[in-house]
Amino acid sequence: MLSSAVLAVSGCASPGPARPPSLFLPRTVTDLAAVRTGDSVTLHWTTPEKTTDGLKVKPPLTAEICRQPDGHGSTCTPIEHVTVHPGASEATDQLPSSLTSDPPALLIYRVRILNATGHSAGLSTAAFAASGAAPPPIEHLSVTPVRNGAMIEWQPQPTSAFIDLDRTQIQTAAPQKRSGKQPSQLAAPSSPAEIHLQAGRQASQAGTSKSAEQPTADPGGTIDPIAQRNMTYRYTAQRVRSLTLGGHALEIRSVLSPAITTAMRDTFPPATPAGLAAVPGTASIDLSWEPNTEPDLAGYIVYRQAVAADGTLAGAPTRLTPSLISAPAFSDVTAQPGQTYSYRVAAVDSAGNQSPTSGEARESRRNQ
Repeated sequence: MLSSAVLAVSGCASPGPARPPSLFLPRTVTDLAAVRTGDSVTLHWTTPEKTTDGLKVKPPLTAEICRQPDGHGSTCTPIEHVTVHPGASEATDQLPSSLTSDPPALLIYRVRILNATGHSAGLSTAAFAASGAAPPPIEHLSVTPVRNGAMIEWQPQPTSAFIDLDRTQIQTAAPQKRSGKQPSQLAAPSSPAEIHLQAGRQASQAGTSKSAEQPTADPGGTIDPIAQRNMTYRYTAQRVRSLTLGGHALEIRSVLSPAITTAMRDTFPPATPAGLAAVPGTASIDLSWEPNTEPDLAGYIVYRQAVAADGTLAGAPTRLTPSLISAPAFSDVTAQPGQTYSYRVAAVDSAGNQSPTSGEARESRRNQ
């Protein structure tokens, strides 16, 4: 009987200490970021999916945004409340006029996520932005295809801000389906869909303090050297004021310019062929010239014109090559013995652009 009692006692599980009910406090935000554009600051963060005790958060959730000007004590004053959901979140702080004029100062932002009862686990990590005057927006942005890329121009301004350009490739037609090929076999795009360019930025400007900003001449334009022909691009531009406040490297961006869409049509002919020479023979007149080096060269056209006895050109030039020839050489087997001819050559690219004709070479076929 005693052993049975011992077994009964030892088989009872201990319930342990009572667990308090969850307060359903959302975890604190750890990735708050701030971007100053024009007269506003946009805040980005990830609203947590879990509470401090690992449970799934319950809606509704409210983000309380607070802003603290540097040097104004430790109080972070709430400025806005927005309804949020777990995941990527954002809010915009429209700055008062007192914070959109110089001198610039450091702004400190924090956010806390409130549950349905208005309680939170605390403030987020800090994000920093700058008060002060925003640079003027880009005006009269234009983009023109040129031989070595795309010429981007705008109206220059007397400002120390540099120019930040964004280029996005526009898909002008749906990709054609290719039978018998898996997606992994398709060629990768020859250029990135989006790139960022800068103009008018001094190498030392990124670490400049607010009291030592060095003015730099607004160039009013730049070249996008990797813009490709037969592509369509969309460009936008911003001026960016770069400064350091309280040990934090910050930027104040102008509002974004209107987007400009440009089709990079190839209207640029190849270089004029050089070094044309003619060698007479009894059966033909043989021509040769220096090869063109353009990557999109399609071929050459040879023209011939009769020369009168007095040395003047007779009639209009005749095209001797009905189709383009690829080699920088040609034999004129239709030349008549004793007749002097003037020869010229033009280069043509894959878009059909034709160069000016070369300098002439005169020669006559020998009598047999």
